[in-house]
Amino acid sequence: MPTTINFGKLFGKTPFKPMKKHMSIAAECAAYMPKAMEAFLSGDKETLKDIKHSITALENDADKILEELQSRLPKSMFMPVDRGDLLDVLEMQEAIADRTQDIIGLMLDLPLDVPEEMKKPTLRLVSCVTDATDGANKIVKSFEELVETGFKGPHVEKVQKLIHDVVKIETDADSIGIEITQTLFKHCKEMDPVSVVFLYKLIGWIDDLADYAEKLAIRTRLLLAR
Repeated sequence: MPTTINFGKLFGKTPFKPMKKHMSIAAECAAYMPKAMEAFLSGDKETLKDIKHSITALENDADKILEELQSRLPKSMFMPVDRGDLLDVLEMQEAIADRTQDIIGLMLDLPLDVPEEMKKPTLRLVSCVTDATDGANKIVKSFEELVETGFKGPHVEKVQKLIHDVVKIETDADSIGIEITQTLFKHCKEMDPVSVVFLYKLIGWIDDLADYAEKLAIRTRLLLAR
């Protein structure tokens, strides 16, 4: 799909506008997860295919922005923050988009043998990780204001609160993931072995989304401390 991104307008004197755009695309990818999981659990492959198509188009746009940012950040921009920190944040943003695409692909390939006891907690996990990626999106949206205020004042406190919330959500996601894994192992003897292996991988990949959001938040915390 041809991109509609106007790079002339997107890239100005600083990288923060395109970073926000890139993160908003990553968060939009992750926002498909609740619908995708509902489709997966109900065996709706057609909806999953439609979602995969949408995410692939979004991820292609994200890749183009990332390529531009990576080529410009190290070379030509004078910035009030460390380039390495921003590149680390970008890496986590891209990981969110990439992992979401991986998850949908795995859902399409995975045999539909999901224990009933796993379904509700898996939906809770998906809700949790989308909250985490949404929180990461809010953090990145705040970067321009942080620079404008010189990383001082009440805006910093607001961002610190967002960081704290994302870290807590990631901890909650880990707990739910452990609960789901324990349920999976409890039922593994009655399940197709291939389903067990793929479901274990699927839960881990979903939890990765919260992990990437947390890493982005922690990197931002380090950025604020410098």
